[in-house]
Amino acid sequence: MSVWNRFSLLFIAALMIINCDTKKDYQKDVTANVLCYTLSACNQSRATTVGMIGDSWTDLLIGYPAVDTLRVQLEKNHGYKITGATLGGKTLSQASDQGLQFQVIEQAGADIHTMILSLGGNDLQANLSAYVGNENSVQAARFADIKFRIKTMILTGNSYKISKYGGQPLKWIIHGYDYPNPYKGAVIPGADEGCSTKFASAGFNLPDVAAFTSQQLDAFNELLRSITSEEPNFYYVDLRRTLGGPPISNAQLMLDCIHPNSLGFQFLGDKLATQISPLTGVSN
Repeated sequence: MSVWNRFSLLFIAALMIINCDTKKDYQKDVTANVLCYTLSACNQSRATTVGMIGDSWTDLLIGYPAVDTLRVQLEKNHGYKITGATLGGKTLSQASDQGLQFQVIEQAGADIHTMILSLGGNDLQANLSAYVGNENSVQAARFADIKFRIKTMILTGNSYKISKYGGQPLKWIIHGYDYPNPYKGAVIPGADEGCSTKFASAGFNLPDVAAFTSQQLDAFNELLRSITSEEPNFYYVDLRRTLGGPPISNAQLMLDCIHPNSLGFQFLGDKLATQISPLTGVSN
């Protein structure tokens, strides 16, 4: 998920260099590094067993590279080597339309057996004003689209993996997000508005925002859980209540209203790593 303003590509690339040692082995070509890390468009296979497609919970990217997101936590603290397409602001619909599952599988190579997903939050947050007066119908439509795209990604990704490399279908792991804190202020005052301002601008009553965001977060997690009964290769990890909620996460563990800070991500990363270790075969 992402609340950042747009920055120039040059600024983005420069920021990424600052934290490169915690993410991957960068080459000298900055543009190639950006494409490899965020779009899995690498010059050669990374030969890894685990792939990842994610949003800013896996790679904030714009503005705050020092925050150790979930991808960084897994790579730096839990022994993971990941081939991924991770980019702040990425939606599930974008990832699906861009075929990122194919790119990650292609770059990871024949040994890939697991794909981690961190997607869906931006799809839910888009156009907040549409929810006002139509909360149930809008949420149901977005949930239906999310479910369809996840199942399609699994089907097409497994078909591509088996046709290219043979063997078994991939294990697909998705985590649900933990509770936001809609009253947490903006990270850069004057440059970025906080969630409460966004909700107010969309027509929400501010006292109702915490209830809305926590209820939607719970419903989203249950949607992900429900897909596990329909897809035998799909696994869900519940990260709720790691940061102090419900209904909102502890402000001391949050960077802003949506993103945890590095300590918050450490707690989440530890929980995620413990839960998925039997599936990925990675332990530290």
